[in-house]
Amino acid sequence: MDNFQKKFLEEASDLINQLEQALLTLEQDMQNPELVDSIFRIMHSLKGGGGMFGFDNISSYTHKLENMYDLVRQKKLKVSREMLDITFESADHITSMLNDDGSKTAEIKRNEEILNKRIDAILDGDNFSNTTAAVEESSQKDAGLKTFYIKVKPYEHIQRNGTNPFFLIDELVGLGKTKVNIFYSNIPDFENFVLDDTYIWWEVILTTDKDEDAIKDVFIFVEDDCEITIQKLCDADVFVMEGIEPLLDCPQDFPFDLDKIKTLAEAITALEKAKNESAAAENAAKTNSGDEHIKKFTKESSISGIRVASEKIDILMNLVSELITTQAGLNLYAEKNKDAELTRITENLENISRQLRDTAFSITLIPIDYLVVRFRRLVRDLSREVGKEIEFEARGAETELDKTLIEGISEPLMHILRNSIDHGIETAKERQAAGKPPAGKIILQAYYSGSQVVIAVTDDGAGMDPKKIKKKAIEKGLIPSDAQLSDKEAIDLIFMPGFSTSETVTNISGRGVGMDVVKRKVSDIRGTVQVSSSLGEGTTITIKLPLTLSIIDGMLVRIADVDYIIPLSVIDTIFAVEHEKIVASFQNVINIEGSQYPFYYLRDEFGLTDSAPAKEEIIMVKYEDRKIGIVVDNITGEYQAVLKPLGKLYRNQDIFSGASILGDGTVALVLDTHKVINQFTKYNEI
Repeated sequence: MDNFQKKFLEEASDLINQLEQALLTLEQDMQNPELVDSIFRIMHSLKGGGGMFGFDNISSYTHKLENMYDLVRQKKLKVSREMLDITFESADHITSMLNDDGSKTAEIKRNEEILNKRIDAILDGDNFSNTTAAVEESSQKDAGLKTFYIKVKPYEHIQRNGTNPFFLIDELVGLGKTKVNIFYSNIPDFENFVLDDTYIWWEVILTTDKDEDAIKDVFIFVEDDCEITIQKLCDADVFVMEGIEPLLDCPQDFPFDLDKIKTLAEAITALEKAKNESAAAENAAKTNSGDEHIKKFTKESSISGIRVASEKIDILMNLVSELITTQAGLNLYAEKNKDAELTRITENLENISRQLRDTAFSITLIPIDYLVVRFRRLVRDLSREVGKEIEFEARGAETELDKTLIEGISEPLMHILRNSIDHGIETAKERQAAGKPPAGKIILQAYYSGSQVVIAVTDDGAGMDPKKIKKKAIEKGLIPSDAQLSDKEAIDLIFMPGFSTSETVTNISGRGVGMDVVKRKVSDIRGTVQVSSSLGEGTTITIKLPLTLSIIDGMLVRIADVDYIIPLSVIDTIFAVEHEKIVASFQNVINIEGSQYPFYYLRDEFGLTDSAPAKEEIIMVKYEDRKIGIVVDNITGEYQAVLKPLGKLYRNQDIFSGASILGDGTVALVLDTHKVINQFTKYNEI
């Protein structure tokens, strides 16, 4: 049962994400019936799953929400801002119930009482009363009512699965007019009575404007735990027919006389049926056509996806990593032994392992859209809190990232959005005075750039003032008062710990904690962050991330007797250069093929004193919008690097992003060229 509950928790989390997405869209188009149906189905699924797996509190609460949206579906209730607010808060409330370990039960109950009162206020308000009369009047003209016979006979074990069968009957009663007949004859004597078993069963006569599928939906989660019979009796409301009362008032444990009910209904509705015979025939043809389509679809369709636990994916990636490491060792062995057959097999295995690597890696990818719903909700709630009109737009949400990166980038993006809302976007009054539309805009854009993913957050707000930033940094003692900074360097000061231009502390920002956290957390996942801003026009903060943290294609290089790996994604070009030319260069700038390039000589930076080779390699790497050279002794070749975390001894060595075990068992350090350049630039300036 624990495994089933875990599955429900995962599915419920997905359903809540879908719910928030549907609510955010419905807020922009409150008359959209498809969105209302979607929200209703989500509530129905949460209710059914909750009842089945022992989350009765969730089942009972979502039942009330489901009823509210069912009234909207029936056009007896209009969608309102208050209704949407309640549903958003209900999503949070359901999440709290799912995650409750018992420590917040009292708080959750108090919150539920408040939400229930607000729901009742909507159901009892003028909005409901005014629309109900109009709908009932139109319903009388064309009711489309049907009467069904439903038999619900639960198997004895049903409650052991966490399902309360009384909720099923309660849901049927909510579909229309009902007469319920209860049967007690199967209850055993006291000695044979089992407390958790179910012995009673029901017959229900139901008149409703819903179709048979809606009735089947009630039992969607208990089809294997009940004997269920659904039979259509007539296309009319039997409860208004003269002479029906005696047929519905049955003694205990005595079934409805369906033949007599059907005969009475047929006699009274014969004339009406004759009038609608042609229309009914046409509808029947459509229904049959639809049934054939459904049968064909069911026959031809196949399972398009499965849910897999993230732990299993992690294990798969670890095994693939070990396979690649073993493959490197096999390659080395084949080279030493010069066996043609062994070389052929090794090459085939390497091709297969590379395909397996790519496939396994693709499984770990998650679209950024996974985070977008959360961001939409954040912008919606915080913009209301600060009294600003803000539109949020996501572009390229289908762009995929390694799930570890998705987890790591969530908090930095939250910080960026909070700052855009609090500091970036002006109030409606300020924007109109500046000739802007009253509503601000935040755009989150994601796209691939080579082997990197770029995520940019742009707002059309006030922008950043470099002079103000520099002044604040001087006041806080972060830079000397005589510091000479360009506008870009001044804006980059926002990444310094403790920096904030906010004069007041708010719940959103202004505590001196923010962009430094963004930079640190992005760096932790081998990413970079840049900011560009134009005063009065807005700000863009750009994050660049590797596609994955586990396996990279790299260039294996050597300096002295140590192996290093440089990611292929940052390499632009490679040149062979004489050592004497490097020594003779002025201020580490070298002329190659008519162009001048700055470079870093890693032998000097690493403090190596042994002799360098007569000819060395200079690897031109991409750094922001420039190319900078990294000089190494020689290049071994391309290498699939399985990244492993560094131990305690390298904890403070930021220039290394990890290590990889080579085929001969030695270790190669993976260079983070961006941090290499940053660190040695600062070191050389001191």
